[in-house]
Amino acid sequence: MRIRNTSFVLTAVFTLIAFSLTVFAQDKKDTPKRADFIPSPIFSPVYPPLPHHFSDVHTIQILCKAPKGALKRAIMPPMEPAGDEETFVLLLAWTPDVEKMGFNVHEVAINAPAKWKDKVGNTTLIEYIDSDMGLIAGREVYGWPKKMAEITWTKTLTGWMVVVNKMKDQGNVPLMKIEYTVSKTTPEVKWPDMGPVLLVRRIPPASLSTPSINQMICLGCDTPQGSVGPLEAKPGENDTNGTATVQFFDGPHDPLTFLGPIKVLDAKMSIMKGDMPFGLGLDGTEVVEQWEE
Repeated sequence: MRIRNTSFVLTAVFTLIAFSLTVFAQDKKDTPKRADFIPSPIFSPVYPPLPHHFSDVHTIQILCKAPKGALKRAIMPPMEPAGDEETFVLLLAWTPDVEKMGFNVHEVAINAPAKWKDKVGNTTLIEYIDSDMGLIAGREVYGWPKKMAEITWTKTLTGWMVVVNKMKDQGNVPLMKIEYTVSKTTPEVKWPDMGPVLLVRRIPPASLSTPSINQMICLGCDTPQGSVGPLEAKPGENDTNGTATVQFFDGPHDPLTFLGPIKVLDAKMSIMKGDMPFGLGLDGTEVVEQWEE
């Protein structure tokens, strides 16, 4: 009987302690506030809260000419090609440090002038990145068409070589090979006015009974014309002009060769030491239209 009573008392005590701790935790005023973004799972956020800040950014921009009709085929509707409808910018970016946490991120994007109704800017046809943080934040928040890839920058005697391959689980299939060569003599070519970034953010349906949700998103629509976009580096002391060769390859789900390029028109590189004066965040972003399909 004494053993039974002792067990009952201990159980009651532990229950009272647990209840008290629960009430104390609920009443505790200094409980940390949850971040403004939705981490999944909660204890392991898929990306740090925006904005994201970049340091020591290296960018190579290559002006290319695509085969006739290729950009119209690649641009996400309801957007349409703008300008001459044949030129696009291949943007290669390497960020040795993101958010002062040492994230070493590489990206390669194919950007083309685009228009939607009365808005003219540029859109990203496809972008490869080697950071899950950047992939998820870019796709979930803005709708950037990002895919994971293995991206390698190699310094050469005359410039840089950048290679893009599929991930190991897809056999490291080659996608791009770009060689940038520094040159003192470059052609006089007019680069397109890229303007703000236009993206279609698509939320696919979770079941056959629900529609997909689409949003037209504009980054930089409220910034002055001619200002630097979120993925471009401002001119710096380490800028160079040059020439480039670009090779596209086709992967199982990456038909790139139809974009050519049939010609490389110009190339330039910027290395911006220190912190960039802006970050990629929600400021300056506008959802201009939403529809279902």
